Amino acid sequence: MLLIPVVCDAQTLPYQDLSYDSKVFGQARYYRLLLPDGYQQSAKRYPVIYFFHGYTGRYNKEPNVKPDYDLLGKLVNKYQVIMVMWDGNYEESNPAPYNVGGRENVKYQVQVKDYFLEFIGHIDSNYRTLANRNHRGIIGFSMGGFTSMFIAGKYPDKVSAITNMVGSPEFFVGYPDNQTFFPHRYLTENMKDVSVRMHNMDGCALSLLNNEIKNGALWEGLPTFEYWMGHGSHEVDKPGEAKLFEAAIQSVVNRFHDPVPLRNTWSHYDLYSEFSVWDYTVKSDKDEPGFLYLRNVSPAGFGFYSYQWIPDGPPISRCTAIVTTAPIYKKGTEYDILTYLPGATTPVLSKEKADREGRLHIPVSGAGCEVSISHRSQRTDFVVSQQALDKGKRYIRVNEQNEINLTILQRGGDAAIGKKVRVAVTCVDPTVLLYNAIQEITIDRNGRIGQTLPIGIVCSKMPPADGSPPWIKLNVRMSCDNENFSDDITVPVFFDVPSLTDIRIDDGRLVSDQAKQLLGTGNGNGVAEASEQVMLYEKDHRLRLFTDDPYIETASEQSFYEVLPGGAWQGDGFTLTSIVKVADNCPPGHTVEFLANYETKTRMPIGRVVHWGKVKMTVSPSSAAKPDVEKFNAECDIQAISVKGANMKVHETYYRQNENLFATTVEVKNLTDRKSVV
Repeated sequence: MLLIPVVCDAQTLPYQDLSYDSKVFGQARYYRLLLPDGYQQSAKRYPVIYFFHGYTGRYNKEPNVKPDYDLLGKLVNKYQVIMVMWDGNYEESNPAPYNVGGRENVKYQVQVKDYFLEFIGHIDSNYRTLANRNHRGIIGFSMGGFTSMFIAGKYPDKVSAITNMVGSPEFFVGYPDNQTFFPHRYLTENMKDVSVRMHNMDGCALSLLNNEIKNGALWEGLPTFEYWMGHGSHEVDKPGEAKLFEAAIQSVVNRFHDPVPLRNTWSHYDLYSEFSVWDYTVKSDKDEPGFLYLRNVSPAGFGFYSYQWIPDGPPISRCTAIVTTAPIYKKGTEYDILTYLPGATTPVLSKEKADREGRLHIPVSGAGCEVSISHRSQRTDFVVSQQALDKGKRYIRVNEQNEINLTILQRGGDAAIGKKVRVAVTCVDPTVLLYNAIQEITIDRNGRIGQTLPIGIVCSKMPPADGSPPWIKLNVRMSCDNENFSDDITVPVFFDVPSLTDIRIDDGRLVSDQAKQLLGTGNGNGVAEASEQVMLYEKDHRLRLFTDDPYIETASEQSFYEVLPGGAWQGDGFTLTSIVKVADNCPPGHTVEFLANYETKTRMPIGRVVHWGKVKMTVSPSSAAKPDVEKFNAECDIQAISVKGANMKVHETYYRQNENLFATTVEVKNLTDRKSVV
């Protein structure tokens, strides 16, 4: 690639401004480079730290950080690193970098994930770097802090350490026509092999939202997470100082000298239809928002799942994929591929021969599966392949006796078949008590699985008052022949909270002037009925809903995102609410019980205040055969008085959602300049 220097006084400035021809962008891209003293006179290779700027920032400016480059030059010398400040800007007229943010900010086909790989390749090809993950780190500020965590989670095989400095907590990422909401508080599992330091400031607008990320990292058990809270606003250092910048550099450099030990298994969420990580490649036909999830990957196998959203979205419909493994198998050797589908006790057996590189190519489904790669030469391991609560529940009930059964899958070789496996279940949450949590089971010879007896759970947990993860995690340790294995499972909780009483139903009917938008679909009579998709409100607050009622189709649930008012700072703190489908066969009079919550916001700092309650919704007999024509005509007559007002759109939507009822009988007045609809 062609290096193009930008004019600067290299003898008086501690940096150089350079550019190169980017194939990803199809144009020149700029960056600022700081080299340690003596770089030109030696053959030494250096680790690299990349700095990701924030909103309105560029490679050569950061209005909120205002770094002192003389001090940064001294730090580069002190820690003997190369520092590179890249440019996340896409076009001059748009101050938002990285193609992330609210839905309206995701405008470009060029993805920052692709630019990062190209850019580190450029730096490693043109400078004397230690070109490996153990000597590559990132420091990110604000939107750059969000991006530092996104990139480190996307490429844990390329980055070993990051410092997130008052970063944004969650954004939409992806393509303009296919965006996925990416909340860091639920996605720290991607970074279990990366050292993560997080700087928060008590006077920053994002301080409370970033505290949720800390709680998410602790809930996930992120082993190398370090959290620091300081006094100040949305900044890095006071003018003329570089104390916090040095702390960020020092944290990254410490990990260069003492890398995080890699785990025996790894897991990874990815929002793209095709991706590579740790030399595994996934190619899928995913064409909608959501995540693909590789779980507990080892030479003995892996799990593959999909989610329309995190943490508890339904699977992505009609998604299939090919997982290509790392080249770790014996070339030309045939392996048994045992695929365990959800709810199945016996696997689907296929044969797969390792290719000339030693890779296996395994088809999987987004509906979810566990895959065992079996051969007599394979080492054995154990994972939890299924979990089932008593009576078909999805949620444990607080202050009640619950039971959970675990299915343990032996992957890899057959050395443990017929042997006793010790299973021990624990939980670090002090509100959880477990009974019969240590057992011995036997692995079935044909299915390679073993079942635990019911494990008792009593939980007194209270729901979080903010957006921190609300569920509990159980750790499952499995031992056989003096070898130990570990897996974590998440168990959702149905909290013991008071009922919400002022409930309104959007089934194609606007519930209030404040709602401003129809999200449910049905006959618009404000009553839930079979086959309708409904959104529930507590007064004017949209609700997020949780239930294990069999007459609510979990696979058909939809999510709705909005940013509630939080003062002058409007771009952070997304709220997710639910649109649920009542089953076609739901009997009239059936009552559905939901656990629900809604959010309000504090202002500066922005705080997510989560209000919890129970909701009971009675499903009524369908009134679709008896449309209220007089009411509909009356509403259209009233609308004729102010066609240009906001209500015009509401009544037009109402008409369109009910045109099967009214298409031959109703004259619609003054809607989109139509005199009548036939």
